[in-house]
Amino acid sequence: VFICILIKIGQIKCTPLSEISRQSFMDVRWPEYFMAVAFLSAQRSKDPNSQVGACIVNQENKIVGIGYNGMPNGCDDDLLPWSRSADDRLNTKYPYVCHAELNAIMNKNSADVKGCTMYVALFPCNECAKLIIQAGLKEVVYLSDKYHDTPEMVASRRLLSMAGVQFRQFKPKRSEIVIDFNSINHRGNAGLCHQRGEQLSQADGERPDSAAVSMNS
Repeated sequence: VFICILIKIGQIKCTPLSEISRQSFMDVRWPEYFMAVAFLSAQRSKDPNSQVGACIVNQENKIVGIGYNGMPNGCDDDLLPWSRSADDRLNTKYPYVCHAELNAIMNKNSADVKGCTMYVALFPCNECAKLIIQAGLKEVVYLSDKYHDTPEMVASRRLLSMAGVQFRQFKPKRSEIVIDFNSINHRGNAGLCHQRGEQLSQADGERPDSAAVSMNS
């Protein structure tokens, strides 16, 4: 069995599948893995405008909490507004919605999250920064900071800095990770991934039973 790898410069190299290591197929490092988990959990959000996920990881690289933005438990998502703007603020989502960071902390499966790192799609707002500080997290890794100049984000950075919570932007090496649910049924097939413009294609073509976790926010 052979598999063709289309390299960035356009050359095609055919190599026996048995000679291609697991590393060649998908080298997903821990930061990419955790950010991808955050993005995957965001797909559960019912917010039509903004789906955000968060993943909390301890010092042993174990996930201890996952969350996404949504309405509080017991509150009907269909009865509360999802609008971003309205004449009356009570008719927007903002007084009601719980952010991904809050839900990830509340969903923790450990005694606490002190000393842990949070991976989150968007830089946390000032309210989430308060929760992060109070929960004892040591670091925030975010992908997008598109609201950088808003008062909430300015206040958030100020709070995190004063509390000694580190924050840094995640720089992905790939724009998406493709999960092929059918790969488990095919020996030697480790699924697909696209990295830095390199395209991995299979001799039998891509199967439809797959999902892409896009890390573009």
